[in-house]
Amino acid sequence: MTPTEKLHAHHEKLIGTIRALAERMKVDPADASLLVSYCEEYLVSHAEAEEVTLYTADDDTDFVNHMIHEHKEIKHSLDVVGTSFGRGDLNALDSESRNFMALLEKHFNEEENTLMPRISAKISQQELQALIDEAHQIEAEKKKADVWSLFENDHKRIDLNITLARNSRGDIEKAKLFYSKVKRQLLKHIELEETVLFPAFGEQASDNQMGPVHVMIEEHREITSLIRIPDGRVGEKALLENIDALAAKLAVHNKKEELILYPLINRTLPRADREKVFKECFEGLAAT
Repeated sequence: MTPTEKLHAHHEKLIGTIRALAERMKVDPADASLLVSYCEEYLVSHAEAEEVTLYTADDDTDFVNHMIHEHKEIKHSLDVVGTSFGRGDLNALDSESRNFMALLEKHFNEEENTLMPRISAKISQQELQALIDEAHQIEAEKKKADVWSLFENDHKRIDLNITLARNSRGDIEKAKLFYSKVKRQLLKHIELEETVLFPAFGEQASDNQMGPVHVMIEEHREITSLIRIPDGRVGEKALLENIDALAAKLAVHNKKEELILYPLINRTLPRADREKVFKECFEGLAAT
C-alpha cells in the first residue's frame, strides 16, 4: 500500500466506527455516550496530530487555516453533543449529532480529495510516509486513555434510559423495553468494573486505596438485587417503584465513583494500563 492508501485506510476505520455509533443513536439516543467517548479518545487526538505533521506539508496557509478551523468546529459540535446528552435533551442531541456528522464527513472528504493530493504532489512518498508515521506516534501520545470519562459517560447512558423508562407512563411495554436496556447495560457496566477496571487498579494500588473499591463492590451487590426482568404480570406501578428504587441507589453510588474512585484510578494507573483498560471496556460497553 502507498502512504496515501494507508492513511485512507486509517481514516476509513476511524470514521467508519463513528458512522456506526451515529447510526446506533438513531435507535437508542443514550448510545451518544459511546459516540462521545470514542471521539474524545480517538478523533480529537487524530486531529491534533494532523495539525502538527501533515498540515505543515501544505504551503497554502489559507487552506491549512481553513482545515484547522474545521477541527475546532467539529470539536465544538462534539462538545454540544455531549452537553445535550448529559442534559437528556433528545431534540438537541438529534440535531447536533446530525450537524457533527455533516461537519466530519465534509472535513474527511476535503482531506482525502484536496489536502492529500496537494501534499503528494509536493513531497516524496518517503517524506509523506515519515509524516504519517510521525502523526501516528503523536496521535498515540495525545490519547487521553480517560477511563474516568468513559465510565461516567456510561453512567449517563444508563441514567438516560432510566429517565426514558420513567417517562413512558401509560405505555407499560415501552417502559419495560427501556428497563431491559437499563438492566443489560448496568450488569455489563458492573461486570467490566469488577473484572477489568478494579483488578487493573488493584495491581497498582495500596491497601488503603482499595478501600473504596471494596465499598463499591458491596454496593454492586445491592444494586443487582434491585434489578428484575419485568414479565407480563408486572404492572406499571410496580415497575415504576422498582425503577425509582434503582435510580435512587445509583444516584448515590455513581457520585462516589465519579468523585472519588474514578479520579483515583486515572491518577494511579500507568498510561499503558489505562489505554488497555479503556479499549477493552469501551468494546464491552459497545456490545450492550
